[in-house]
Amino acid sequence: MEDSSKTKWESNESTARALGCYKSLLLHIPHSSIAFPVHSNHSFNDLDDEEKLLIDYFTDKLFIPDEKVDNVENLVYPYCRLYCDVERLMKDPLEREGLGISYNRVVSSGSEDSCTFHSFSTRNEAFHQYVDFHASAIKRLFEMGDNTLLLDCHSFSNLPNLLNPTPKDIDICIGYNDDETCPEKWLVGRIVQHFESLGYIVGINEPFSNSKTFDVPVVYHSIMIEINKRLYMNEETLEKKESFMSVHQHLMSMYRILLKND
Repeated sequence: MEDSSKTKWESNESTARALGCYKSLLLHIPHSSIAFPVHSNHSFNDLDDEEKLLIDYFTDKLFIPDEKVDNVENLVYPYCRLYCDVERLMKDPLEREGLGISYNRVVSSGSEDSCTFHSFSTRNEAFHQYVDFHASAIKRLFEMGDNTLLLDCHSFSNLPNLLNPTPKDIDICIGYNDDETCPEKWLVGRIVQHFESLGYIVGINEPFSNSKTFDVPVVYHSIMIEINKRLYMNEETLEKKESFMSVHQHLMSMYRILLKND
């Protein structure tokens, strides 16, 4: 980052000591699964190449500690985002492109002037999944209480795709909301510095912005971490790279920053 950015995101250590860090961490992982409900009569093999790029492969393993860690919990959506995208808004602008809660897209069938329709759930099925998952998240956040950080855990493709047609040379994207769920700026700065010190190129609210929130009567913050898939997997073979464990360990060390003062 340039010097001006470093000044903007510089940690305020006295503020850090005064405020303390979070008592608990909730790992929200909505897009890792390739599974479909049995009754849907769909499978991963039904997805086209563009749709397969949208899945956050292995993020349930990448972000979740190998062993139980006190005050770190996780909430993983068990089905593919193409069946129901629990990250979307109820009236999401991406509905116009067929990429809302329920994915419904018109795609080329390969021959000239010939198209087919891709849909993996009815709007009713997706809505029920969406409501049930959000209810689970609200219950979990309520039980965890004030001073919890919701970490919205994602990965993104290094290849042009439906959600990011012109990928930038960014390794890790950090996103947050411009509201009361935004962490203190000194903590955002600590996260940026953590990853940059390890050699990663960090984007702040790019290529993706904001972080998932739920309407729950507790005081909590939310921040999104997106990892470029090139860092930990081969997108052609869908296999982990040897570097997977290094990225995993770098995330684990970030949790120690989030959960306690230095």
